[in-house]
Amino acid sequence: MDDSIQDLINGMAGHIQLLDDVMKLAAKDLVYFVVPLALALWFLPGTSGQRSLRQRVAVVVVLGILLALGAAFIAGQLHAQSRPFISDGSTRLLISHSPDNSFPSDHATVSFAVAGTLICWRRLIGMVTLVVATLIGFARVFVGLHWPSDILAGAAIGIASGAIMAQTIPWWTWIQRRAAVLLPGWLVARP
Repeated sequence: MDDSIQDLINGMAGHIQLLDDVMKLAAKDLVYFVVPLALALWFLPGTSGQRSLRQRVAVVVVLGILLALGAAFIAGQLHAQSRPFISDGSTRLLISHSPDNSFPSDHATVSFAVAGTLICWRRLIGMVTLVVATLIGFARVFVGLHWPSDILAGAAIGIASGAIMAQTIPWWTWIQRRAAVLLPGWLVARP
């Protein structure tokens, strides 16, 4: 099943240059918008209550990513899987990559951790990040770097980690309250 789905998705590669370029961009670089997103959450203006909540969400997004990457590392130690371009000779590889363990996809893990956190906070922003995370995962299969199961495992780990961490948003209020006393208001909003 994994091989059939990978063949179907990766089989689209190499036929339309614009599609290949978009998928390469999504597979390689789209995940790097996570940092600007966290910074935007942190520094976006608004009322003090809005800013303080967004800052706690930004902290939880980062912690959700760290939790997800830790869980993905453990999963990768428990299950090794060669990348499609190593074990399937028909794979069209559009991006060069080291032949390391592909399970689970770190890109999917990180992007779905962000989506898992944000969907618990604000549905609309969470749905947008979920669509972006899905595009990243699809693109990683499209360019020949991952099996669909790598993406699904990363998505499950990421969403679960993000959702777990989203439940801790209220816990960070007391730390933020103390930090707001010590640091300038432009840096840390008072809850």
